[in-house]
Amino acid sequence: MENEKNYVDKKYAGFNRRQRWFAYAFLLGFLLKYNYLLVRIFVVPSLSGLILRNIAFLVIIGYFLLPLTRQRRGRKVLLRTMAVFTAFFAANLWYNRYFGNYLSLNDLIGSEDIGNPMIIFRQLINFGDIIFFIDIIIMTAFRKKKPEAGAQTVTDQKEGAELRDLVPGSRTTKSVVILMVLLLIFSQTLLTNFQLGNQNPQKLYRESAPGFVNVFGISSLYLFEVYDLIQARRQPPEDPEMADLPSFILEDEFDGEAKIPPETNIIVVQVESLDEQVMDFQYRGREVVPFFNKFKEESIYAENFYAMHVNGSFDADFSLLTSLYPLNRTYAFRDNDMSKFDSLVDELNDKGYETLAFHGNDKSFFHRDKAYPELGFDKFYGKADYSLEDKVMDKEDFYLGINDYDFFLQSIDKLERAEEPFFGYFITVTSHTPFDSYPGNHYVEEFSDIDAQFLHDYFQSISFTDRAFRRFYQELERRNMTENTLFVVYSDHDASVDTELYSSSVDFELDREVKKPEQIPLMIKHPLLEPDRIENTGTITDLGPTILDLLGAEEKPYEFLGRSLLKGDEKPVFFLHEVPQIFYYDNLFLRYPDHLEKIGSRENPRRVIEEHEIDTDKLDAIIDYMRQIMPARAREDED
Repeated sequence: MENEKNYVDKKYAGFNRRQRWFAYAFLLGFLLKYNYLLVRIFVVPSLSGLILRNIAFLVIIGYFLLPLTRQRRGRKVLLRTMAVFTAFFAANLWYNRYFGNYLSLNDLIGSEDIGNPMIIFRQLINFGDIIFFIDIIIMTAFRKKKPEAGAQTVTDQKEGAELRDLVPGSRTTKSVVILMVLLLIFSQTLLTNFQLGNQNPQKLYRESAPGFVNVFGISSLYLFEVYDLIQARRQPPEDPEMADLPSFILEDEFDGEAKIPPETNIIVVQVESLDEQVMDFQYRGREVVPFFNKFKEESIYAENFYAMHVNGSFDADFSLLTSLYPLNRTYAFRDNDMSKFDSLVDELNDKGYETLAFHGNDKSFFHRDKAYPELGFDKFYGKADYSLEDKVMDKEDFYLGINDYDFFLQSIDKLERAEEPFFGYFITVTSHTPFDSYPGNHYVEEFSDIDAQFLHDYFQSISFTDRAFRRFYQELERRNMTENTLFVVYSDHDASVDTELYSSSVDFELDREVKKPEQIPLMIKHPLLEPDRIENTGTITDLGPTILDLLGAEEKPYEFLGRSLLKGDEKPVFFLHEVPQIFYYDNLFLRYPDHLEKIGSRENPRRVIEEHEIDTDKLDAIIDYMRQIMPARAREDED
């Protein structure tokens, strides 16, 4: 019997063709997806640490896992493991493609922005993504297929055998291999953490999730997120004192000189997915947004204006109303008590304004029903406040609310009843992805032959919103409500359309795969303001100070980090993704815990800026402040 066993072990020591293909697919598939996650999605700063971790994985997979492919049950376990890992990978890939960050637990708990599955299929999935599923296809094909005659292994015949028995070597050999793996991981952890400044895990997690993953791995990041969520509920951090911050953060450039009458009405319109690139764009001689183009020529127009789009569309609301930078993995309206923040709404309330918010969706969407009253709005009109029976447009109500045309038209009566001066904040919805919610009785024939369906629908939906805004403005004119009104029109983010005919993004020359800053239009219009152009780079965070500057405010609210776009020289702007981005004179930098790295610029930048020309102390003061106040002002648990 012993001789028979030795004969079998010797004869079937190797892998047959089916098992080899299965093993190659598992090994290469895992390493490809794992390294893509760390390099492309987490943007890890230390490649030497990544190399050491890859060596450890090769030992673990090669010695402990690949022998399992000799048994059908082992292949089943490995296939299921790879399927779970691939699902995790795909979720991060597609989320990163839209937001530029990894899919955190906070995102899983609180995200509402991608509510329609069509958004994923039409906007986030590329044809090339099939490469990330080839390993699953190969492993599935070779899991159950019977080998050629005479090639079936003994382990396939003995399905009851323990999987651990398939791993070669004595107990001592296995112990040596395990020790080698532990030494590799320990060395990698020490080396990578040394390269990133020898920080403790909690500080590294706060300052850099990419750095944390580089040192401790992806699984550790999610485990730490769970720990962090529990700890935050038990003992929220203390709210920092603004007086302790460097004085430059509190600087403002207001001169107290009003550019428009102090009691001017204000209408702010946040247009869903309005690209800067679509302004003045024509197809077959037809302007896509003719009225916005006309409005632009009559306005002060910001030529270098960018969206705040880190977690979702609500980042635009947060930036406008608080003049702060949204922080990744932070769902401000859900998690924070917004009454603890200085707000543009409170400032206008103090000046005697009636403040109103208008949105065609449910009030609870993105937790605005809690946040808006806390920010100081006197009234908030949502979907329930609009009549579906009195609609003009032939369009059924869709998942994001009433169409823009009827939304604007019905809002005018509500606005007319407000006491002057009033502040009206409008958020449109029809041009939201997947762009297929425009009414049937509005169809632009000139766009009918566009082959790319996604682009076709974007042009149709955004041109409908253009028509809706034109009708809104014309009706306000008819009711004499434009002569003493300041209009501020911008977008929450770009449309993320990328086709041969048209692309939402501006041209960047970058040597790292990161989410590019999203350029959007900004139009500021009042009868007393001459049409002009603003060259300074700005973001939605700067809108609140700009409005207050126009009204003649003498100083900026205490906590506002934005600046008036009408004053001063060019200053860096921030996009606080997992790796904070600094954008300065069209040059893009990444702020890692231990260094600032330039990764490129827009084509033909206005100036070429290098790392040494930027004061990193000032950058870090703003980044650190945002990382402190958001958890410190967490909403208290509701019993």
